[in-house]
Amino acid sequence: MAFRKPANIAENFDSLETDCSIQTREPREDSGFCSGPSSCKESLCKKETDLISPTKDIGLLEENMERVDINGQAVSRSASCENLVKTVLRIIEQDFDGDTLIHVAIIQNEEYIAKSMISMVSILDPELLDIPNFLLQTPLHLAVLVRSVELVEILIQSGADLGCRDLHGNTPLHIASYHGFDNIVVCLLKYASGKKRKSTFIQEINDRNYEGQSCLHLSTFNNSLPVINLLSRFGADVNARDGKSGKTILHYAAEMGNTILMDYVLQLPGVDVNSQTYAGQTPSSLARGRGFLDIWTTLRKFGGKDREEIDDT
Repeated sequence: MAFRKPANIAENFDSLETDCSIQTREPREDSGFCSGPSSCKESLCKKETDLISPTKDIGLLEENMERVDINGQAVSRSASCENLVKTVLRIIEQDFDGDTLIHVAIIQNEEYIAKSMISMVSILDPELLDIPNFLLQTPLHLAVLVRSVELVEILIQSGADLGCRDLHGNTPLHIASYHGFDNIVVCLLKYASGKKRKSTFIQEINDRNYEGQSCLHLSTFNNSLPVINLLSRFGADVNARDGKSGKTILHYAAEMGNTILMDYVLQLPGVDVNSQTYAGQTPSSLARGRGFLDIWTTLRKFGGKDREEIDDT
C-alpha cells in the first residue's frame, strides 16, 4: 500500500497508528523471517503493563530527549516530547521472539514504516537501534538479510553498530558475505573504512564467527567471486585459516573440487598454495585425496606440493 509521508514528528505518531499494516506469522526457528506480534498497530496500542520491560526507562529517555534537537530546533520538555518517548517505548518493546517493531517492519519489507521508526528511535538514543531479538539479530542483521541497501545505510547513519554479532557470532558483514550480497558488502565496507582515513584496511574484516570462519571463508560457500574480490581489496587475509580445521579458502576450493573458485583464488595476490591445515594437509593433498585430479594438476602448476613432499623437506 502507499504511505503518505508525514510532514513532522507529531504526524509520525498518527501515521504509525493508522498507516501501519504489518502482518506477522508464527514463531520462527531461525533467520528472523517469521516473527513479530499479530500486527504493528496492535502492538503500538498495547498497554505498557502487557509488554516486556523496555531496556531504558521513560525517565532516562526523557532526560536524554532534552539534550537533542529535532530538525535543527531545540526541543524542551513538552507534551510532544512525552508523546515521542512513549511512542519510542512502544516501538522498542520485544515480542515473544524478542523482535521490536523495527525488526518486524524490516522483515516484512515495510521500508517506509521502518525508516520512520528508526528516525524516531535514533533521536532519543541510537543505542536502542541495537536491541537484539532472541537470535541476537539486530535490525541491521535483518536489513542485510532482506538485502535492503537503503535500510542498511539509514541504520548505520543513525548509529547502529556494525560489529554486532548474532547467535552464531556473525556480524552483518559475515551474513552479506555468506549470501553473496555484493551491494550490501560494498555498503558495509564503505562505512567501516570511513573510520580509518589513512587506509582502506579494516581490522575487523578478518574476525571469525563462532564457527571459526571469517567473511572470506563464508563468501566461498556461494561461489561469490565479486564478494571475494571486495573483501581482499579491503584487507581480508587470503591465507587466513578457519578456526576448526585450519583451512584457507584455497583448501575449500580444492576440497570441493570447485575449479572456478580455485582458478580465481590462485590469481589473488599473496595466496599461499602450500598452506597447511592443523592436520598438515595442503590444498594439493586434499584435492588428490578427494580424487580431483584436474584440481591437483592445476595446483601443481602453481607450485603446489603434497603433504608428504613438505614433510620431507
